[in-house]
Amino acid sequence: MKKTKLPNPIIMIFGSMGAFWIADIVNPGFNPVGVMFLLFIPVLIFEILYPQSELEQIIERPQPVPIEDSVPDESGPAEMAEKELASQ
Repeated sequence: MKKTKLPNPIIMIFGSMGAFWIADIVNPGFNPVGVMFLLFIPVLIFEILYPQSELEQIIERPQPVPIEDSVPDESGPAEMAEKELASQ
């Protein structure tokens, strides 16, 4: 997968301030844009502090459980218990 370059959190702060400034001048609809920029900053900081390679080391992935290829008998549980006891 191609690595994308994330913006600097300082640039996001200036962008949100610019969106609030434009909202005062042009249209109040730019206020949610400024809020979205501000809410995205913690995500950027987390990405900077914990790159993907470190996250893969921190988070342990569950190992798959091996599946036995044997087909169970059509006998009931009592017969299966007797077979297990006889094999020991």
